[in-house]
Amino acid sequence: MKRIARLFGWLTLLIAVPAIAATPDVAALSPPALSALTRAFPKGGELHLHLSGAVYGESFIKWAAEDGRCIDTDALSIEQPPCAGKLKPAAEAQADLDLYHAMLDSFSVRHPGFRDRSGHDQFFSTFSRFSFGRSRRGDGLAEVMDRAAAQNTFYLELMAFGGPQTLGPLVNAAPGDVNDFPALKASLSAAGLEKLTADMVAETDAMEARARTVMACGTPAARPGCQVTVRYLAFASRNAPAKITFAQIQLGVAMTRADPRFVGVQVLTPEDDPVAVANYALVARMFDFLSDHGRSAPLALHAGELTLAVATPEALRDHVAQAFRVSGARRIGHGTDIAHEDGAEALAREMAAAKVLVEVNLSSNAAILQVKGADHPYGWLRARDVPVSLSTDDPGVSRTDLSTEYALAVRYGADYAALKASARNALAFSFLAGDGLWADPGAYRTPAASCRGQIGRAEPAGACAALIAASDKAREQWRHEALLARFEADLP
Repeated sequence: MKRIARLFGWLTLLIAVPAIAATPDVAALSPPALSALTRAFPKGGELHLHLSGAVYGESFIKWAAEDGRCIDTDALSIEQPPCAGKLKPAAEAQADLDLYHAMLDSFSVRHPGFRDRSGHDQFFSTFSRFSFGRSRRGDGLAEVMDRAAAQNTFYLELMAFGGPQTLGPLVNAAPGDVNDFPALKASLSAAGLEKLTADMVAETDAMEARARTVMACGTPAARPGCQVTVRYLAFASRNAPAKITFAQIQLGVAMTRADPRFVGVQVLTPEDDPVAVANYALVARMFDFLSDHGRSAPLALHAGELTLAVATPEALRDHVAQAFRVSGARRIGHGTDIAHEDGAEALAREMAAAKVLVEVNLSSNAAILQVKGADHPYGWLRARDVPVSLSTDDPGVSRTDLSTEYALAVRYGADYAALKASARNALAFSFLAGDGLWADPGAYRTPAASCRGQIGRAEPAGACAALIAASDKAREQWRHEALLARFEADLP
């Protein structure tokens, strides 16, 4: 009887847990072989991606020429016409290779020490020079979606919207003390802040319609990017006047209720900016209040993108802790300084227990903060069971892509299991609606009860099919697991 019971137990385990997949020794691969593998590897999704910084400089120059814009040959920036004096028609940059390559240097960190700027200063200054216009957002979205699909990545969470241009005047006209959160929220609502969601919905519709046109979606010539699912994170600027930041957060939370494409709220701009440092605790409390500690709107907050080269020891003490403990963030963007925070080991244990994911941006951290290799906390976090997922941050500025980040992770000590966990984490810890395929996100040993024995199949059946039909998250995970099964079946 005991033998039968043990046999039944093993059969149950085999039903609950997918078959062990092939585990290539990625560390032993040559750089070209590793690049080929990570490009083909299904990466699930990407959770930390700024639309404005995702577009490559070549596209900005091309669009500027098509739109009749100008190049400032001194500042190496794109400007509005008329083109005269130091402002030359952008079309000339395509014929003048010296100017063309200087513009690409100006729009990226590919040339270390460009114009004697640090990596940090060059990175953050690029955005004002390529001037990502609203009229080209759809083109940018198409580029990003196509590039993701070409790398076997079919889910993106984009940071793309901080509010319509009418937000500033509305905020300035609304009375209220930024230290009285309930009164200020009521004042902004009375001024019509939530009504601005209609403008953001319309802007999103227009951007997506343009992207679908560019990619020929719905036609026989449809490009692979049409298969990519995109969701958005509304964002606030942490170095804006505090009242503007508050209004952006309030509007972002409203967007998650107004449009299912908006799945969460973020905070942007350099964390070491003097205003951002001075207001950090205030902004953390704003997120806590306006999102009900992340319960009414999921939060994925940039935190810990610092080193002593750009900030004081005091700033490094608790930014990740505040984002998690005070604001209620479910994901941390960067977290580069986490090991420097007060009680770092206890913080890591709390984050691991709460399943708070860190969005890891290796190339970005190397360019901006000069944190790389063994100095990067990527391995430290994994050793403490803090969920992590690889992302690109601003791949157009860093001149990278998600496949390159996965290959770089191997040089930082990741094995195949770590790459696979990153890919699965990108979906399990996404803010997609619905229940997931896994009962143990992060570990991936136990599928949801309704899908046991089915993950990796071509088609779901029964209760599993019902779960996938009802859940955006399960649907994307099912697609990824099918791709992953085919990829691993083809491994040598």
